[in-house]
Amino acid sequence: MLIPFKNGVMHLAESKGDSEYLIGSKCNNCGAVAFPARVVGHKCASDSVNEIALSKTGKLAAFTVAWTAPEGVTPPIIQGYVDLPEGVRIFTMITGVEPSRTALSPGQEMELIIEEIRTDNDGNHVIAFKFRPTGKGAA
Repeated sequence: MLIPFKNGVMHLAESKGDSEYLIGSKCNNCGAVAFPARVVGHKCASDSVNEIALSKTGKLAAFTVAWTAPEGVTPPIIQGYVDLPEGVRIFTMITGVEPSRTALSPGQEMELIIEEIRTDNDGNHVIAFKFRPTGKGAA
């Protein structure tokens, strides 16, 4: 069975034509977008907030090679910040490249993927969101 590492942060495809995305929120009062989704606007505290699907692509803001990792993930790993078009900055694991300081460049195009990070004690496949380079160069 597939289970998310944390409920409420990502939508998993449930049928053909459906797609995976990160779940954010947008305030109807001030327009502020947040991830993870919030029940009030984080800038104006309005309770008029809607859940939204966030973009699946963004640009790498910064990254580092980390020598510690979440449970079930073998270090070293790359962690970084990806800026989405909605104005949200996502802290994420980055995959698809060897963990080195020269593997990526700020401004590089990134895309969302959802993949298994470990198997839990009950045999469930724990999945998480990550980003990976799209193959397009830095801006």
